[in-house]
Amino acid sequence: MVELCRSNFKGHEDIQNMLRYEAPKFGNDDDAVDELAAMLLNWFADELEGHHNDHGGIFRAGTGSAMYYVWDSRDMGATPDGRRESEELACNYSPSLFMRADGPVSIIKSFTKPDLYRVCNGGPLTIELTDTMFHNEDSVRKVAMFVKSYIDLGGHQMQINSVNREKMLDAKKHPENYRNLIVRVWGWSGYFVELDECYQDHIIKRMELAI
Repeated sequence: MVELCRSNFKGHEDIQNMLRYEAPKFGNDDDAVDELAAMLLNWFADELEGHHNDHGGIFRAGTGSAMYYVWDSRDMGATPDGRRESEELACNYSPSLFMRADGPVSIIKSFTKPDLYRVCNGGPLTIELTDTMFHNEDSVRKVAMFVKSYIDLGGHQMQINSVNREKMLDAKKHPENYRNLIVRVWGWSGYFVELDECYQDHIIKRMELAI
């Protein structure tokens, strides 16, 4: 695996695709994988305990990435999940950009298994829902139940985008027609056509789900 990552999976694209799309991932309600995620987050929180900043305050672990999921990835080598060198990381506390999720319910079940109280310094679960989920009252009710379920299971923050991939692709080509298209970026919302292209592309790559 170390050699595969060092070579950026060159000549081993079959293994890379397996790691991207078939290997177990956090977000599919797989206890074996989810326990590893919980363990890693606990290690992070454990390491910060007892440390104080220059003003006497404490450090709190968090899962937020702000804009760094794009910035930091530019200088990061390939990783064992099949991500290539310089390819973007997932935004905040969210599934891998190339995982094949069993659905949004599996995602929230996985992402609430860790003790999120210990890593509550920011870090929303970012979910992209197809815009058809907001076309009638019944669909909106399902979205409300979905968000409530996440909180009831122990989640503490969720970012939701109502997206249409084809519309965003067209907005890149014809921005003059989409001046009012607003998307959630990381901790704030912005006009899609005014974002840097790297953030536009990242939002397009995120999974578009239906409930």
